[in-house]
This record gives sequence, C-alpha cells and structure tokens, in this order.
Amino acid sequence: MKTAIITGGSGFVGSHLIRHLQREGRYDRIVNTDRSGLAPDEIPREAELAHLKWDVRRKADAEVFRELGCGEQTHIYNLAAICRIPGYPHEDYYRTNILGAENVCRLADELGCRTMLFTSSVSVYGGSEELKTEESVPQPADPYGISKLVAEYIHRGWRESGEGRRLVILRPGIIFGSGEQANFTRLYDALKKGYFFYPGRRDTRKACAYVKDVARALDWFARHGDEFELYNLAYEQAPAIEEICGVIASETDAGRARLRIPAPLLLGAAYLIHAAARLTGLSFKGIHPDRVRKVMVSTHISGEKLANSGFGLKYSLKEGVRDWFDESGRSLH
Repeated sequence: MKTAIITGGSGFVGSHLIRHLQREGRYDRIVNTDRSGLAPDEIPREAELAHLKWDVRRKADAEVFRELGCGEQTHIYNLAAICRIPGYPHEDYYRTNILGAENVCRLADELGCRTMLFTSSVSVYGGSEELKTEESVPQPADPYGISKLVAEYIHRGWRESGEGRRLVILRPGIIFGSGEQANFTRLYDALKKGYFFYPGRRDTRKACAYVKDVARALDWFARHGDEFELYNLAYEQAPAIEEICGVIASETDAGRARLRIPAPLLLGAAYLIHAAARLTGLSFKGIHPDRVRKVMVSTHISGEKLANSGFGLKYSLKEGVRDWFDESGRSLH
C-alpha cells in the first residue's frame, strides 16, 4: 500500500497538498494528522483519507500509524508549524516548530520511513536587501525563523542517522492563495479599502509563491532528486512590493496604492493605532507595528536554483493572483 503522512494537512498549504495528491492519485491512503482529528478507532479501515488526532508537540504512537498501513515506504510531509508573526508568544514557536520536528523525526525512525519532505521558510535568512541563495549563511531575526532553522538541522540529523534516507527541505517565501488569510489577504483588504501606503519606499522585494505551486513542488520532489535537496521555493526573482500591489489591483477588484509616506511617520501611526486598539478592545485588522516593519524590509531571495531543478512553477505572480481571485468567487475576503 502506498501511503503518505501529512502533518498539518488541515492547514492552508496542507489542504491544497491533499487535494493535489488525491487528484493525481499518488497514494492509496493519506494520513492527515491534526489536533482535532479522529481517534484511531474512529477512522474507517477503508478510508483513503484518514484524519488522525495527533499534536506534534507530543510523542506519537507508531503502532497507530502501522495499523493505517504506514511503514518504510511511507512518504512524510512535515508541514505542521505555527508561523504568523506577530501572533504568538516567542516560546510557542520553539515549542511547536522544534519539538514538533523532533517528534515527527522520531516517528519516521520508528516506522522506518525513508522519505521526508519538510517545509521550512525563507525566514531563516532574515530580512535583507542583499540577494540570498541556498548557499547564503542563514541569519534568522525572529523566533519563527530561528525555530525553522533549528528544525532544519533536526531533519538533517534524521537523514544522516540512517542509510538510504531522502530529505527534501523547501524554503517557501510568502505563500498566497485560497484560504491564506495572511499577508496577501491583508494587502488586498488594505488596497480595497484605500488605507495601504508605501512605507517610505516602493522597491521592497518580497519572495513569494502561489500555494498550488507549493503543493506541486512537494509532490514533485517526493518523486525526484537525490538523497538531500534544499531549495528556496519562490519566483526566480522576488517581485517588488509596487509590482505586487499593481498585480493585485489589475487582477482583482482592489484599488491601486499611490501614496508613499515616510517610514517613521507610518510606523508611528501604527504604534498609535495598535495602542488604541489594545485600550479600546477594537480590532484594526492588519495594522501592527511589526507588520509595517516587515513591509519596509526586503526578503530578497533567489529562486534560480529551483528554476533550474527540473521542476517549474506553473503560475506567475499575475496568473496566481488571477486564479486565486477567480477560485474565491471574485473576492479574497
């Protein structure tokens, strides 16, 4: 039986990956682990998609997975993580992303699995105007990036501790698409409502990729490549924020960003709005000093190695936004 384990399969990327794998008929059974899944005795034995309850912060019972047909030929897609910055106390990133990596690798050991795919992040590089490649020294600047880099080394340790093991690490940029509810959705909302302003500059570069291409890449690299693969998962050249805003305006019903406000002024306004929100209990979606800072700093990440790998992104930035808008019923809310 051809099986796959997907941690975090109920999330944004995971749900797209499961749909892609089912559409392509890659596996006889996919085991999606989730904190709100079913107990082992509640899963139908014939289920092609089994939603199993498991919190990756805790050690898994390998026997449960064996009963679902998992073993040494099983592919593990480790997507489980918390990633929203800001959004959680610092220790939560370490507890989930690092301890989760340890427990997933332990499960792979106990099952004898030989193929693992791990979604890291370009956050391991930190923000930088300098072009970063897979050969660049990682310099993460926040708890999320730090925890993802540590998780990469945990996965590398798993591969190196056994013969015949394959590990693929993909470092996605900003992932956009249906179900995202994060960076691109907030940008769309701000453009549509007319309150997005360029924070001092229009040329900030943001590495990104469409979620359907992320799913395609995970599927492709599960079947191709050497014992160890590491790729930035992003467009070959990271688009500037002005280009991203222009594409969203041209392919959706959002308006165009026209004004550039000095960065200190915009950051000061964000602090005031954030403080007012905390005092009044009101929510100002997407307005946070940390998010303003993120827009001000580039993630200038090269996708050249991916472009030369044999795998090709199907969707350009424009095609991805257009497909997302159409698929979402002409509204990205």
